[in-house]
Amino acid sequence: MTAPQGSEFWLCYKPFAECDVPVTLVNRGRAAVLKDTAQRAREAGFARVRVFSTEDIDGLTVERTASRQLIGSIVAAAARESAGPVCYAGSGMPAMMVDDWAAVLRTIEAGVATTNRMFSCDWIGVPHGRLLTAVRGQRADNRFAQLVRDQPDITMQSFPRSAKSLLDLDTPADLVVLKTAMRAGSLVLGDALEAELAGQRELDEQVRRAIRVFDTMTRPTKQLFVSGRVSGADWAQLDRDTSCRVRVLSEERGLRTRREPAQSLLGALYREAGPDQFVEALSSMGDAMIWDTRPFLAHIGCEVTRADRFAADLGFWTDIESRALRELVIALHDMPVLLGGHSLVSGGLLAAIDAAWTRRESLG
Repeated sequence: MTAPQGSEFWLCYKPFAECDVPVTLVNRGRAAVLKDTAQRAREAGFARVRVFSTEDIDGLTVERTASRQLIGSIVAAAARESAGPVCYAGSGMPAMMVDDWAAVLRTIEAGVATTNRMFSCDWIGVPHGRLLTAVRGQRADNRFAQLVRDQPDITMQSFPRSAKSLLDLDTPADLVVLKTAMRAGSLVLGDALEAELAGQRELDEQVRRAIRVFDTMTRPTKQLFVSGRVSGADWAQLDRDTSCRVRVLSEERGLRTRREPAQSLLGALYREAGPDQFVEALSSMGDAMIWDTRPFLAHIGCEVTRADRFAADLGFWTDIESRALRELVIALHDMPVLLGGHSLVSGGLLAAIDAAWTRRESLG
């Protein structure tokens, strides 16, 4: 494929600072996704791939950044020198294919901006890189699409929603979804990520749990409970493409970009009922549960570390310092419940549907 003059693809990588096992697994997974995405972007036709990173990465040429630099400032500085179409994709997307990135390139070459999510984007393509100077000073990339959209004379469209375009890798739960989908054969992952996931045996118990949870989707007599920052579009697809009954509690969308205190109905129930009755109530709401816990934790004022959140996602209760979170994870241990962040109830949810039906068809 002939590369259009001036098109660029930007990736930014900063590993999480903690050194415990769950965080290390995510860091290794993100580094693998970075390599795969860079390769797929080149094959899609981008003229130049730039990788901004706080550390060297085997096999990639990186532009070193300081750990204290804000992501928005790194991108804005690069944008001032940009003379053509640009796609920014964070630290990469694990399931976006060459054809998908090629479609993004065609769109931005035609003068239209595109993103996977307007209000909490993971990646954004713009017809001219200088548009990204608007993100200067942002600590996270969630608001990039909104800031670009609000500039004069910008046409922006949403990229088609799918597991591929929405499934990011932010937490151990996302690794679990990816490994489950890889085993089912429902997503095509890059070589680096496949090799990394194959070696992450620490995920295997949660993968077995995920299979139990996802299998619920293909059973007409079962009920699945999904809670967290669930979009209406993903809720509709869940309802349309599964055989089970579905209970959805959608709350606190835009949690990271809003300034108001979080309000969670599950958090209110936890405070009113106490831990034991809360878990009993959860068990009565479905045969399995997929739970974005971040709105719940914010509501109850449980200011846990990233290490605690990630340990909870994997069920590593012995590694959790927060007493409240540790007791909750212990109480949930025997239940078919997956804990995670926003991606779990977004791209992860769509990937789960695909994995469930692929597995069901393979079993006959």
